[in-house]
Amino acid sequence: MGILQEKSTRMYAVFLMYLMAALIVWTCFLCWLHGKEVQSLLFEREQTMVSSLVEQGISRVSIARAVRSAESTGEGEELLRQLGHTQSVSFRLFPAIDRSVRLFGKTAVGMAGVLVLLLLGVTACFLWEREKLYRQAEGIITQFSDGNFACHLPQNESGSVYQLFAAVEELAVALRAKSEGEQRGKAFLRDMISDISHQLKTPLAALHMYTEIIAEEPDRKETVERFSPKTMQSLERIEQLVQTLLKVSRIDAGSIVFHREWQSASGLAESAAADLAVRAQQEGKQLVMEGDPAQMLFCDREWTREAVANLIKNALDHTGEGGTVTVVWEQSPGMFRLSVADDGCGIAAEDMSHVFKRFYRSKRDGGRPGLGLGLPLAKSIVEGQGGMLSVSSTPGQGAIFTISFFMNDSVKH
Repeated sequence: MGILQEKSTRMYAVFLMYLMAALIVWTCFLCWLHGKEVQSLLFEREQTMVSSLVEQGISRVSIARAVRSAESTGEGEELLRQLGHTQSVSFRLFPAIDRSVRLFGKTAVGMAGVLVLLLLGVTACFLWEREKLYRQAEGIITQFSDGNFACHLPQNESGSVYQLFAAVEELAVALRAKSEGEQRGKAFLRDMISDISHQLKTPLAALHMYTEIIAEEPDRKETVERFSPKTMQSLERIEQLVQTLLKVSRIDAGSIVFHREWQSASGLAESAAADLAVRAQQEGKQLVMEGDPAQMLFCDREWTREAVANLIKNALDHTGEGGTVTVVWEQSPGMFRLSVADDGCGIAAEDMSHVFKRFYRSKRDGGRPGLGLGLPLAKSIVEGQGGMLSVSSTPGQGAIFTISFFMNDSVKH
């Protein structure tokens, strides 16, 4: 039975069984003792009667016949009624019987009192221990409701109560996870609002300034032609910033569903580099593709293409004129890797742990253009599909960003 799995309940049940067994034994003993007492009373009564009859000269044969007789006669019953010995007479009029009844009554009441006190005492202890357990659980559950999950409900035994505690503990774990998720969500929203407001200050200030200049000199064609492109650049920067932030926040919030299909690795890499090939040519940089055209990658094409494009753009940003950016993909027995390598300035040791942080810009960037969101977005896209994005670099010799997908997810057999 489930109720007897609990140690304290089993002990209490064992105590009740022993108590009942003791009560049965004691009752049997009282019955036996009462029988012996009745036998003694009858024997004393017969001795008295026989002695009296012997003194009166009644023959021994007649006395023996009377003692062995098991039948009563009307004359005998009439004689006893005349003597006042009937069943309606109170036993208190018979001293021997009254003494025996009093003795057995006191013994039975005394033993019953001992058993009752023992039962009440053990029951009170059992209920008190159970009450302490309930109060302890109540205090811990109250702490759970207040958001404090440092304490744990007792679960060191089996039984219905402890199964209930385990269920409450599971509920507390779920509430804790929900609370932490809400806290993370609030922190994410707070940081996002702070990032957006901080990053929008510069382009908005510039936009405001350009608009004022144009408004003050609307008739001067030179002023309008000079500051109109700058106004458009600020607007484009704001739009790019907002769009990128929305992408990162949607991926981090889990609201993006990646539609993964088998894609050609070469086709994906070439598509990601297509929009940047003209820039590379204009800046005098080489964009090289290396890898087996037959290899396939299991991913969301559009999102992965954007991640690779961000890595290529970052490599071009940090590569000087005459430099080379190489996109390489390869298949190993357990992994599919796609790397974007450059021979530019590399990443300083103190910047390595910060390259994937939002809006992080190294002090050595030297005013290079960018929002500081391309690498964080690429990392979110790759990790959102179950992959990994890592970086290795030697200062002055370039950097390598590597996208890795496990074989069972990324390689078509």
